Amino acid sequence: MRIAVVGAGITGLAAGYEAAKAGAEVVVYESAGRAGGRILTSELAGQLVDEGPDAFLARVPWAVELCQVLGLGGELVSPAQRSAFVYSRSGLRALPQPNVLGVPLDFDALAASGIVSSDGVDRARREPELAGSPLAGDESVGALVRRRLGDEVADRLVDPLVGGINASSIDDLSVRAAVPQLAEAASRGPSLVRELGRLAASSTADPSAPVFYTLPDGLGRLADELANRLGDHLQLSSPVVDLEDLDADRVIVTLPAPAAGALVAPVSAAAAGLLHSIDYASVVLVSLAFDAVDISHPMDGSGYLVPTVEGRTITACSWASSKWAHIGTDETVILRVSAGRYRDNRALLMDDAALLSAVRADLAAMMGLDAEPQEVRISRWEQSLPQFRPGHLELVADIERALALDAPWLQVTGSWARGLGLPACIHQGQHAARASLAEGAIAQ
Repeated sequence: MRIAVVGAGITGLAAGYEAAKAGAEVVVYESAGRAGGRILTSELAGQLVDEGPDAFLARVPWAVELCQVLGLGGELVSPAQRSAFVYSRSGLRALPQPNVLGVPLDFDALAASGIVSSDGVDRARREPELAGSPLAGDESVGALVRRRLGDEVADRLVDPLVGGINASSIDDLSVRAAVPQLAEAASRGPSLVRELGRLAASSTADPSAPVFYTLPDGLGRLADELANRLGDHLQLSSPVVDLEDLDADRVIVTLPAPAAGALVAPVSAAAAGLLHSIDYASVVLVSLAFDAVDISHPMDGSGYLVPTVEGRTITACSWASSKWAHIGTDETVILRVSAGRYRDNRALLMDDAALLSAVRADLAAMMGLDAEPQEVRISRWEQSLPQFRPGHLELVADIERALALDAPWLQVTGSWARGLGLPACIHQGQHAARASLAEGAIAQ
């Protein structure tokens, strides 16, 4: 069977590799001169530091299993630090434990953290006894959390965590698509805190097990290994302009939704229209190397998040030298600073000098760090993070139904479909490959 894959981000690489393992004749087409998409590792201050994602979830199987298949499983490392902070009310404050995606499960710990005011704590304490109904359909994360726990917990805890991951506002994010863990709890009963606590108590997961993994020489190693395994089946600098020109029995498109929509339009106008309705956010990642002697703030955690209500340029700062044992030296500290969200393109529109000035001003205010960095690297990821609006999963199902009717030889998937993280993207690519193989076998 001949399978063409369009796009060599992690989803396309996983799809191509899965199909090739099964014995299909595979060609993966990539318009850029390299594979990997936003997975990119380069040198900063003599060390390999990721320019995009720097970790993946350990407790979902697909990325871990793929690393094991590729012979990389023994190299996986977990963060050296597990605690994190929030910049709130003029200070860096530890995230209260326990919490689930920012939803506090211990109100005394919430009060002790100082992240929200005493009024905010009092509002949150009422949550277990508030009347309400279990979640029946879909709604925004913000609507759910504000209704149950109040605006302060929503704005200063859940939004910097969940909104930060998605470069969005929780008021725009589908609870079912973006945070299914919260959706499951909300579906079980009216109290989000009680149901999250029950789910945590019934979990068989080892609480001391790693939450995240990475590779010591960067996640670019994973993309490079997949590209190497594909060999001549990967064609770089090879844009596809017409799907029907491809010499293939089955086609898998793994491009961002707008680009996928443009390719799909001639064969399924309905699917294309839905793909074009998916919005994207742009983000900028600024990596900085500092002399260790210039860092006065304790870096006893993985970094900190910044709520939108603080009005800062920075949305998060990863203390990479503390987070990962393999990054940084006794003389050099590495920070990775994120900026930009959906509807907030300030960072993207700044030139490098203005952006660096704004980032340094935030670091000075939040960490007391006003030293000149040794080295700076600015990575601009324009239109890179799809936005999951309420009803997103139904939209994806509509796209799949339209394609099944109009172009049954075609699979379209990617980070815009059912998950942003590496494990989700890998799983979606593998699933598309298996579905193509199965449908092709039936057709033959």
